[in-house]
Amino acid sequence: MQRAQPGFSLIELSIVITIIAILIMLGMPSFSEYMANARLGAAAQSFYTGLTTARSEAIRRNGTVEFAMTNTPMAPGIENALLPDITGKNWVVRARPNAISLYDSPPIDSKTALEGSGTVPRFTVNATAAIVTFDGLGAATSGANTISIDNPPAGLCVPAGPVRCWDVRVGAGGQVQLCDRAAVLGDSRACGP
Repeated sequence: MQRAQPGFSLIELSIVITIIAILIMLGMPSFSEYMANARLGAAAQSFYTGLTTARSEAIRRNGTVEFAMTNTPMAPGIENALLPDITGKNWVVRARPNAISLYDSPPIDSKTALEGSGTVPRFTVNATAAIVTFDGLGAATSGANTISIDNPPAGLCVPAGPVRCWDVRVGAGGQVQLCDRAAVLGDSRACGP
């Protein structure tokens, strides 16, 4: 009498591999959607961090500090050479001792759009103003500002599409808020009125 060999047959193994491949293929669209939303959220968080850094520095120094958006490539001396741009994906937090002198070098903080997004930034930015200025009390002397961050190549924003788009809002009093445009009022992530 011959005993059955322990293990799997080739047919059983190929069926299991086929089922795993099908499950992976079903999960791929949601994973790529998740990655697009994660990149967009990271970009929004970067702008939020830059604005809160500028406000904190203005209060700490008891003076004027600027958050400037630009598409100028980052390089040494960027704080004095940047061209402000409302679609700027890079940002610089800078200060100067008085209105006629150059900005302090190096800048207080700066970020490039390429950080964390590979070789091509996969988001678009549109702001009310390219420069937000905070005074020594933390108020936004340049007035209220909204920075909208979208990802058109990934699709439309929720609820019309799969992309969760973000706004970073600065109130006239200097309050900085990161908000989800799709969140309903009452949700802590919702954009206020």
